[in-house]
Amino acid sequence: EQSIGKAVVAEVPKPVEVLAATPEPEVVVAPSPSVTAPEPVKPAAVAPSAEPAPIAKRTHKVPTDKNTFLVVSVEKTTDHPAYGRGTPVGFDVNNVPGADIVVTRGENYKFIVDTGVQHDFYLTTSPAGWGGGTYTDGVKGQFIYEGEVAFSPSKTTPDVLYYQCRNHKYMGGPVFVIDKGGDVAKLKASLVDGKTKSKVKRRAFVVTESSVKQKLSYAQMATSPSSSSAKRIEASGKSDAIDLLNGARQKIEAAKASLAGGEFSGAMDQVNEGLRLMASASRAVATESDIAGGVNQKAKFDELMGSLKTYEGSYKKNVERVNKSKQSLKAELNEADYRRLVDQGKSLAGKGDYVNANKSLEKAQQMITSVLTDMLHAQTVVYDKNFETPKEEYEYELARLESYEELIPLAIEQKQPSKRALELVDGFVQKAAKIKGEGEGIAVKGDHKMAIMAMQAATSNLVRALRMIGVN
Repeated sequence: EQSIGKAVVAEVPKPVEVLAATPEPEVVVAPSPSVTAPEPVKPAAVAPSAEPAPIAKRTHKVPTDKNTFLVVSVEKTTDHPAYGRGTPVGFDVNNVPGADIVVTRGENYKFIVDTGVQHDFYLTTSPAGWGGGTYTDGVKGQFIYEGEVAFSPSKTTPDVLYYQCRNHKYMGGPVFVIDKGGDVAKLKASLVDGKTKSKVKRRAFVVTESSVKQKLSYAQMATSPSSSSAKRIEASGKSDAIDLLNGARQKIEAAKASLAGGEFSGAMDQVNEGLRLMASASRAVATESDIAGGVNQKAKFDELMGSLKTYEGSYKKNVERVNKSKQSLKAELNEADYRRLVDQGKSLAGKGDYVNANKSLEKAQQMITSVLTDMLHAQTVVYDKNFETPKEEYEYELARLESYEELIPLAIEQKQPSKRALELVDGFVQKAAKIKGEGEGIAVKGDHKMAIMAMQAATSNLVRALRMIGVN
């Protein structure tokens, strides 16, 4: 077992051309003599990364159509509105870093997306993005890193949305939605002044009692005297920050009263305002170490913690897979050392030392991603042909393919391949996603033998992607 590539070659049946309407010579695809391929699906999502690299872009011309926007990812400059926040990579729109986008209700718009395999573009109600607040009304084709997204804002579309990355924070910017003949300057001014009109308060979701309780619980924990952030604010002696903290607590108490009275929307507004005040208080006591090296270290800490949570979930899932199959673990996390690093990072962050906190979390991240890489490598090359039905074998091949999908972002993060290599990786990942979608469509029709070959062909493309990254 010298390489993933060799193991896959041993498993994939003799290649026969099918599925894709015009397959490229090097792609192994499954035979489909009588089945029309379904529409290709969007590329698979990738796991978040704490330090994503900008992707070398194909050459694009800035669209001349006023309703078309070209979105690419590049290293942030000081011109980006979120410079120093979230990830160091950001979205440019028509060559403008983090540009404000203005759209009119009743018109149709198109986003031409070429942001790289790590950065899935989507529209959201969340200023930070990172997979939260997905907005879907009138949107077709989002969660892609290459292709086109269509957007048709309507009378129910909120006045403000955001174009962001599903996997990282603060890469994009705002989308202001106005009525025909509307004045975007007035809309922006009303938002700044806090005097938003009723339509600004439109929600892309229904506020329920449970959603308020969930967010209220988090807000109470964040503003509690025992929380590290609250302790830090109170210990700073800065009256403006302490006033903001007290204001946040008052809003949380008001939200509790509104919730008890059945005013769910009002309670949610009060919770959100309380969290906003808490965030302002935290920023008011930020130390120089928080922004060391031009990077917002507090934001980086939050992102690292989110990434670790994702990797922990992946590790747990793969341990369960191995245990279920009654195999032995080829790689195992030293959980004591890992937890020590994470706890040390949290402790340092609680003292305001985010620079060293992040160093500790980065070590923990390197430890768990290294184990995951070895684990997935070993897991995906094990192939048991003792299946009772073609459907059972298809489900195995699908799970196997998804293991490789998990491995791609981990390999990118560890190997840090060249920009040119990442471009080629993009191509293989897209081909794999297309063939996977076609195979899933064939499986729905009950032809599991052909669907199996499709999944093997898709996996073959991911193996090629891994070779480009440097994983053999």
